[in-house]
Amino acid sequence: MLCEECGKNEATVHIQAMLPDGTTSTRSLCQPCMNKLRAMPGIHALDISEFLGALFERIRQSRQEKDSDRFDATCPVCGLSYAEYKKDMKLGCAGCYKAFREPIEEMLVRRNGSALYVGGMPDGESALNLDIYQVKKLREQMKRAVEEEKFETAAAIRDEIRSLEEKIGSEAGNQA
Repeated sequence: MLCEECGKNEATVHIQAMLPDGTTSTRSLCQPCMNKLRAMPGIHALDISEFLGALFERIRQSRQEKDSDRFDATCPVCGLSYAEYKKDMKLGCAGCYKAFREPIEEMLVRRNGSALYVGGMPDGESALNLDIYQVKKLREQMKRAVEEEKFETAAAIRDEIRSLEEKIGSEAGNQA
């Protein structure tokens, strides 16, 4: 395997690390390129763990730059650009949620494992919304159970979903 940095020499150093977003990154370098990387400004590695941390931080920053380059939108309501939103992580209006939906959902999934909001709700809506959230979580569990061929578990989850959906239907009818 050739070095990923220079593409000329045989790679003798193979580095693999898990990044903060949960993905794994692997680099294969030759010894001269490894030495060049150690000499780069910002990488003052006294030991290999410090070096790897700095190296993968640079990879993470590079990915973030690519992510912001690939998504370029502006809210049609307030005119806030995605780049402006990324600076202070504050949305300008309700329209921003629709305009920036894709990257916001990606961020929520990375941070929370789900794009569903679980937080404070106005009085009267909290119980209903909590049940709706529970149904969504149960559907994910049922899907996993089916994929793992745990059909009895999936059937029990399905029955729980039906029960909650009946409850949601009656609560929604009462609020109307």
